[in-house]
Amino acid sequence: MKLIKLLLVICASLAIAGMAQAQEKYRFGGGPSGGAWHPAISAGTQILNKELKGKVNFQYSPSAGSVANVRRVAQGEFGTAWGHIGQVWQSWNGVGLFEKDGANKDIRIIANVRAQTQIIAVLADSPIKSYSDMVGKKVNLLARGTGSHVNCKNIFEALGLLDKIEQRNLGFRAAAQALGDRQVDVFCSAGAPFEIPSLTQLSVSKPVRYISMTDEEQKKVTDAHKFYVPITIPVQKDVQGMDAPAKTIAYDVWWIAHKSMSDDAIYNMLKVIADPKNLNQLTKTAQYWRDLSGNFNALTETKIWVHPAAAKYWKERGVEVPDSVVRGY
Repeated sequence: MKLIKLLLVICASLAIAGMAQAQEKYRFGGGPSGGAWHPAISAGTQILNKELKGKVNFQYSPSAGSVANVRRVAQGEFGTAWGHIGQVWQSWNGVGLFEKDGANKDIRIIANVRAQTQIIAVLADSPIKSYSDMVGKKVNLLARGTGSHVNCKNIFEALGLLDKIEQRNLGFRAAAQALGDRQVDVFCSAGAPFEIPSLTQLSVSKPVRYISMTDEEQKKVTDAHKFYVPITIPVQKDVQGMDAPAKTIAYDVWWIAHKSMSDDAIYNMLKVIADPKNLNQLTKTAQYWRDLSGNFNALTETKIWVHPAAAKYWKERGVEVPDSVVRGY
């Protein structure tokens, strides 16, 4: 009898150990402190770990931003992350910042997070009224490694101004502080979609203005980079000092995953996050989640593939996912 009890205990222990080993674990790449991705993805991983406890575990991993996220997902260091369309396209084709990496087809799109815009701002009392006024000025292009840095450079390069400004590369919070202390003249950053937390917070004590492109300037930038589209940022009531709309560019942010993630993990990850109840809760914590969708229409042009498990989920939600953009490995 004692031997039987001992065997039962051993079997139970092995079963528990087997269940623990069966739990899938993935790193979810985030973003830099002071940006919108950091709190949004951190909150998302908390809900995922609560809802998928015992099945899948996600470790939130801060990162330098879009460039780092795309590279680390492509290399399998991150299981999943967010990335700007520009960096995803470059990695897929092995060009630009990813030329040395080579083309990588080991990632798939699983959701459209939202469109971002690029914000270029100055203090409200600054004499800078246009892009041409920035010649010879200290312009912060955000930290290297972030998608915002790439977009800032793309804009100023397309307008022929990159070599005519004094470039600075401070992170979100440091850049806002430097603008407030007048250590830099211009703040350039991604907007989520029309604001960035550190700049909005600064505006409470030191009002800021967004600089608007002309129609010609918008066209120069969008002609140079086909994944950008023109957009006008409406006046933001929370941004003190913004008194006029600002023309700029917009671009998609994609949720991507590495091929090492299982179909079940991807499907259940989407099922938890995109559940209306959870999405509503997430949006209250971090507005960035608000526009999450299965809108993959833009991929018919870029020829980047959607993961089959993601397509299955979104189709069950009634989304028309073009079959031409869905492919396994």
